[in-house]
Amino acid sequence: MRRFLAALLGVGAVVLSVVVGGASAEAGEAQPAIIGGHGATETYSWMVSVNNGCGGSLVAPQWIVTANHCGSASSGRVGSTNKSSGGEVLRIDRRITKPGTDLTLMHTTTASRMKPVALATSQPAAGGSVRLLGWGCTSWPSCSTPQNLQEIDLTILASSRCRAGGGTSTDLCVSGDRAHSACHGDSGGPAVVGSRGNWTLVGETHGPGDNGGECATTTLYTGIAANVSWIRQQTGS
Repeated sequence: MRRFLAALLGVGAVVLSVVVGGASAEAGEAQPAIIGGHGATETYSWMVSVNNGCGGSLVAPQWIVTANHCGSASSGRVGSTNKSSGGEVLRIDRRITKPGTDLTLMHTTTASRMKPVALATSQPAAGGSVRLLGWGCTSWPSCSTPQNLQEIDLTILASSRCRAGGGTSTDLCVSGDRAHSACHGDSGGPAVVGSRGNWTLVGETHGPGDNGGECATTTLYTGIAANVSWIRQQTGS
């Protein structure tokens, strides 16, 4: 199963992010910055910038949901739209991965004062709107990364549309094309449904939804509803 890169490990290495806007581009041609998306329209109390380059979501006072393929991290900045300032920085001391999935929980040494995101208990229906968030590439294949959080509203597809990328019926498949898509820089980050100040986590960013693209394609998210019992068992919430 192909996955978006986990962290900024060196020159040319990038992690999954929201990319959006503009006309489609020919293969190999750099796409316009922020393809179809824009800067965050609110401060998400539960949004996490993990210091290994990934995104994450605060799901309990001392627990962050992110992707297993992100690897280890030492800290996360919670509740800021700026990946380098604001919010609160929490030290990470251990991680737990659910076997057979790309879902990882990172435990922090102290409790966050920020409000955690609600967890989905049922899979959202195809055709509904979903919001993706991240700090990754704002252009592709030439990647530059933003300082401020980006967001884009796309559409939930039938899970079968992401089977080529390794998705199952319990995962979330999100629409995308060369003009509107997630991209490198948002691995581990959230897909949420709801409205301003009232969001529910439905997916954790896993990778491209097909076996031919990297960005500018459907995006596969580990489904939260199928894993909510495990998350609550681990976090005691």
